[in-house]
Amino acid sequence: MSPAHPAPTPDLLRAIWCELLGLDRVDDEASFFTLSGSSVDALRLVDRVRTTFGLAISVRTVIEAPTVTQLVEALRQAPPAPTRPSLTQGRRTE
Repeated sequence: MSPAHPAPTPDLLRAIWCELLGLDRVDDEASFFTLSGSSVDALRLVDRVRTTFGLAISVRTVIEAPTVTQLVEALRQAPPAPTRPSLTQGRRTE
């Protein structure tokens, strides 16, 4: 996690889940998948974790830690996400 990214907290993670799943509130012990999360939603969650917290997790992490409480704990041990190269317009070489 870099200084530009906030620490993963239950409040921030709950807000992400509510947005992704279209819910008003999320219980910390409710499973992401019981709350109607699909595999596509899990991929979106992985991307949001990367952009919000700067951490690298996989869908497997979401499956193994499917509650807010469990996922926050897993995020505390997650490695930083690798930086992605900038997309720039240019000519393609072959």
